[in-house]
Amino acid sequence: MNANQFGCFAEYRFAIRAMENGFNVSMPLLDASAYDAIVEKDGVVRKIQIKSITKDRTNKMDRDDVQCVLRRDGKSYPIEMVDYFAIYVERDRGFYIIKNNGQKSIRLSTDGIYKKNLNNFAIIL
Repeated sequence: MNANQFGCFAEYRFAIRAMENGFNVSMPLLDASAYDAIVEKDGVVRKIQIKSITKDRTNKMDRDDVQCVLRRDGKSYPIEMVDYFAIYVERDRGFYIIKNNGQKSIRLSTDGIYKKNLNNFAIIL
């Protein structure tokens, strides 16, 4: 699977997991949006940017954590255009749900400061 295919895989996997957690999911037809999905539950609507990190990428590092770049055209995602990031880390078998605070990159691990964000879709509400 190439990088583009894996990214699409992560987007569809996110949609399935979000629906399993009771969300309605919409996805734009074009990739021109800053977000990859819109989720809605109990009248709350959020725009989600989905990222993915393959096992190949994590195996090349000598660290337990992985870094994910959160930029578009060299700039952080505007807070008004993306509410949350859903970062699929294949090695960890899940999505880290992270609020967009204008950060440009983030480090993730199962025992780091975001360990409670792994597969925690309740954070979106």
